[in-house]
Amino acid sequence: MKKGLKGSYTIEAALIFPFIMTVIVFLIYISLFLHDRAVMTSCAYQAALKASLIRTSPADMEKAAIKAAAYSIDGLLLATGDVKTDVQVSGKKVTISYSGTLKIPQSILFFPINGSAGVAVEGSATAAQKDAIEFIRSCRAAESIFK
Repeated sequence: MKKGLKGSYTIEAALIFPFIMTVIVFLIYISLFLHDRAVMTSCAYQAALKASLIRTSPADMEKAAIKAAAYSIDGLLLATGDVKTDVQVSGKKVTISYSGTLKIPQSILFFPINGSAGVAVEGSATAAQKDAIEFIRSCRAAESIFK
């Protein structure tokens, strides 16, 4: 009787182990996705802020935004590839968007997501030019009201 009990634990472990490994691999890919999305959003915001400091012309602002966008994301992503950068300058606002694909091997997924072997990862941010002198004046005016 005892020999039958020892074998039953082995069979139960053999049935549960693939499920546990699938959950662990799924958690790893979710953490890679969240990391890369957070990095894209942060880099987009930093690049948009750098570009919003340019005050000469919208063309110069766009050149600075493209340069800052390419420089800020370089080498920071863990698993996302084919990253595309979109820069839009309208008036005094700069919008930078990143989009890429997180590749997932087909052997891990038993079904394709949207007919592809990857998940889209996107991050974007907008920054507007601010007049520092007017901001300081309005802060001092608010301070005098509260005093």
